[in-house]
Amino acid sequence: MQDLTQPQREAVTHVDGPLLIVAGAGSGKTRVITRRVAYLMSLGIAPSAILAITFTNKAAGEMKSRVGAILGREVRDWGRLDTPWATICTFHSLCLRILRHYAGKIGLAANFTIYDSSDQTKLIKEAIKSLDLSTTNFSPGSVHGTISNAKNQLLSPDHYAGRAGDFYERNVARIFTKYQALLTQNNALDFDDLLLRTAHAFRDFPEVLGELQERFQYILIDEYQDTNHAQYIIAHALAQKHRNLCVVGDPDQSIYAWRGADIRNILDFETDYPDARVVRLEQNYRSTKTILRIASQLIANNKQRKDKALWTENDAGAPARLFLCQDEHDEAKAIAEQLKQLHDKAGYQWNQMAVFYRINALSRVMEDALRRLNLPYQIARGVEFYNRKEIKDVLAYLRVVANPNDEVSLTRIVNTPARGIGDSTVKQLQTYAAGHGQGLWQAMEDAALVQGLSSRAANSIKAFVALVNGWRGVAAKGGRVQAIMEDVVQRSGMEQVLKKDKEAEERGESPLENVNQLISAAAEYDQENPEGSLDDYLSIVSLVSDADHMEGAGGAITLMTLHAAKGLEFPVVAMVGMEDGVLPHARARESINDLEEERRLCFVGITRAEECLLLSKAAYRTIRGLRERTVTSQFLAEVPQDAVLVTDRTEIGWGDDEDREEQRQRLREESQALAQQFRKGQLVRHPQFGLGRVAEVRDMGQNATAVIEFNTAGRKTLVLRLARLEVVG
Repeated sequence: MQDLTQPQREAVTHVDGPLLIVAGAGSGKTRVITRRVAYLMSLGIAPSAILAITFTNKAAGEMKSRVGAILGREVRDWGRLDTPWATICTFHSLCLRILRHYAGKIGLAANFTIYDSSDQTKLIKEAIKSLDLSTTNFSPGSVHGTISNAKNQLLSPDHYAGRAGDFYERNVARIFTKYQALLTQNNALDFDDLLLRTAHAFRDFPEVLGELQERFQYILIDEYQDTNHAQYIIAHALAQKHRNLCVVGDPDQSIYAWRGADIRNILDFETDYPDARVVRLEQNYRSTKTILRIASQLIANNKQRKDKALWTENDAGAPARLFLCQDEHDEAKAIAEQLKQLHDKAGYQWNQMAVFYRINALSRVMEDALRRLNLPYQIARGVEFYNRKEIKDVLAYLRVVANPNDEVSLTRIVNTPARGIGDSTVKQLQTYAAGHGQGLWQAMEDAALVQGLSSRAANSIKAFVALVNGWRGVAAKGGRVQAIMEDVVQRSGMEQVLKKDKEAEERGESPLENVNQLISAAAEYDQENPEGSLDDYLSIVSLVSDADHMEGAGGAITLMTLHAAKGLEFPVVAMVGMEDGVLPHARARESINDLEEERRLCFVGITRAEECLLLSKAAYRTIRGLRERTVTSQFLAEVPQDAVLVTDRTEIGWGDDEDREEQRQRLREESQALAQQFRKGQLVRHPQFGLGRVAEVRDMGQNATAVIEFNTAGRKTLVLRLARLEVVG
């Protein structure tokens, strides 16, 4: 307790009854949560009675490590429910443990597979195709989002169908029903099913909920502002008996409404629990006074929040820098030059710097600018490793070993590497399976009975089935994951194929090294989880998220989206694209709630900065090939102007002779490119003048023009790089 402030100590030592900890940005909430878990154990409360829920596996791992360091003993986690240890995990991981443990009672096969986003999209495409619908009219991505939102509201396909109103929703309901049937056929759940099936198990099997309520007597939930409806129901059901629910969060950092998070969960906590104790953590340990003042004045414009007064004992620090740039190229150059200067003259290391953007599309030009100055950088995309083809192939083999009814994985690896079981053979097997009420795996086991198969194909299938059944036997006897994986890579033929992949070598890629890295990770899993099984391992891998594998930047500047930056901190932060339509995003124009979420996102970005904050906007930005004039983000008008030092680079003449010539050359190239996009007779639209036809295009260097005959505004001569013309049709 010695290094805790009075509010932190109050939060840690509260034992019984509901507790709301409103934790401002950089206020040491992780310290408070871990000390609270350790404190409860020090009182003699059984570790197994404590449940701490975080939002990433990485955060859970850090919490276990910190609690263990305080207690002086290791806090273990086998990824199961039947352990004597404290359960410290994510919501999805908790639900997975519950569903595996109670599978027999609630009507699930315990070896179910968990489908990731790409698996789900593939299955949704299959559902759309089977219903003779068009993926153009029913985009798999949009349908997936609609189904996900429905499941997070705990709606089954039947419930969703009952609410469907228009033509689109009625057809999405049909797709939802078919998609769910395909999941069942494959003995698979998607991420949202983990929450939905758990909530439904609590509703339909009171004895299951009763056992869990009796076990988890003290519940802590981090990042409570990011919980969705399903998570809210699960948390409150578990806490219903003992009411020892501690939630930690900050309404000002709720930025995930687009994936179902409901800010009302934290705003209404005191309504749900009128006797709740409320502790506010308002001292910020991260940022300078200036950065904190900028963030606080910005977020004060939001209405959906809980008042708190962030303060810090840190130095005042330098003012933030705002660069008003000509276009996205000038913006990227300005930021890159500033980062170089901070490194060369102020002594900041590359890994102490980050560049944030609202949308991924803004990263390309930034990368170009960093490369021109030879500055090291990395783009933070955490799950990229697990999305590599060779990694997905190996994991698909293991998933089939664990659950041969998983047809998404089975069709992926049945002919990878090529073994004479081509697409036509697979279709014959699927036709046979459908006619006999079987799955693809059962049809493969009965391949000798499938008419029309060549003897070569039948023999190849027989050999493949024998191979998989051999691995299944090893897994059933408790074989180690590393051993099974190594055998799969070798005996499937993958190793020889990857060794011969010269094209990958020429691209600078090392697929076999990636597979070896996966095997090393499996070996670590075996060592850390002596009682772990193949199912347990696949469960952990299936729940990998971006934030879990956000590697340290090492000696490089980190580039990432504002959403990905949540929970991180850097001495130097640059935020690019401070423009209306970018931040705040264009989608927020018609909704106060959406606008407030965009402001929270901006607040999150600013509060990641410890010492130095750089902001930038471009006067012109090229969107879909058209150079458009931008409007300054309203958020820049909401921060204290005396805390921001403005540098205006929008006039030609900024910089040295080389800069000016580069600007002129870029304008000439862009104007010429625009002049080539338009031709006489073309139908175009102008944001002010409306529809018109091109009468003439004149290539005049950096001021290429077009003469347009507008339907209502008449004949106009426009400078193409300023005109914001859009081709129609």
